[in-house]
Amino acid sequence: MCVPASQPEFSYALTGYGVSMFTVDSCTGKFTATAPASVATGYALPQQGAEQMVVDPLGRFAYVANLVSNASDLSTISMYTVNPTTGVLTPTIPATVHTGWFPQGIAIDPLGRFVYTANTDDSSISMFAVNQTTGILTPTTPASVSTLIPGEALSDPGFLTVDPTGRFLYVSALDSVDATVSMYTINQTTGLLTPTSPATVLTDGNPFQVVVAPSGKFAYVVNNFAGSGNANAVSQYTVNSATGVLTENLSSVVAAGNGPTGIAVDPTSRFAYVINRLDNTVSMFTIDPNTGSLTLNSTAADPTATIATGVEPFRIDFDPTGKFVYVTNEDSATSIYTVNSDGTLTNAGVTGVATGALSTAIATPSK
Repeated sequence: MCVPASQPEFSYALTGYGVSMFTVDSCTGKFTATAPASVATGYALPQQGAEQMVVDPLGRFAYVANLVSNASDLSTISMYTVNPTTGVLTPTIPATVHTGWFPQGIAIDPLGRFVYTANTDDSSISMFAVNQTTGILTPTTPASVSTLIPGEALSDPGFLTVDPTGRFLYVSALDSVDATVSMYTINQTTGLLTPTSPATVLTDGNPFQVVVAPSGKFAYVVNNFAGSGNANAVSQYTVNSATGVLTENLSSVVAAGNGPTGIAVDPTSRFAYVINRLDNTVSMFTIDPNTGSLTLNSTAADPTATIATGVEPFRIDFDPTGKFVYVTNEDSATSIYTVNSDGTLTNAGVTGVATGALSTAIATPSK
């Protein structure tokens, strides 16, 4: 019999112009709406909605990257404090801070000190310091760093992540010539980003999410329509622990399903899971602890190593305990899975908003 956890856990579902708020049942993984059940981002049609949000690792603050417009109005980040008892979000004062144009990705470092956005329409990354008392973001000086590669006219950074040590940042981009991952070191005092040497590594196709395994040893990029014949794949890299530079693995790619958009690695760094948006499935992989290479986690009962999701899955996330996996489906409720000892997933039902979620974030406030 499951004994409910003593520490509360909260979930947030970003629906474009608002955030739905929930408490999380630690035994079932299901969400229960808070009161009030949602909070606005401050924007509405005809402005562009937000696509991603993050919460800080200590569960104190939440941030939403608002696209707003790629033509006229400045994009912003909505900032909130988290009630540690109820999980309800309260906008800070001021409620927003300006960022770069069309911030499709947002990330926070694992110590909750710095926030970054990947700005698709001005080829940059915006950098912010987090006020540890109020959660308010202050732009660094300078406020952004370019993702443009010398000699190229275009860079469309869309997804970014900070490694588990908080020392390196990676952003995937579709450049005018190639698809790349830009690599940066993070100044531990100011949060400023400095390109590594070399500053980029090639990936393939149309790169979506980039992640670093919790071990910090390996990194992965989901490539939507990658390689010859428009095959779909995951690029695999080894992380230099001293410099942060990524090196392609000997086996540089592994096949995924159709239209992969998201990837998650379990807290033990033994298993990985890839969203196949056009198939409405998740592919399940094991991770070689020495090379980082992914292998389909096939079983006699499931030789394809896939499990069904809802309709149009987009993102996949672990809860902080590693007990549950959540798949955010745009056209249906969020799928819940439990993780078996062999890394395979078991369907545990659905939860959250019925449709329209784009991003899920889980917070566990520190006591």
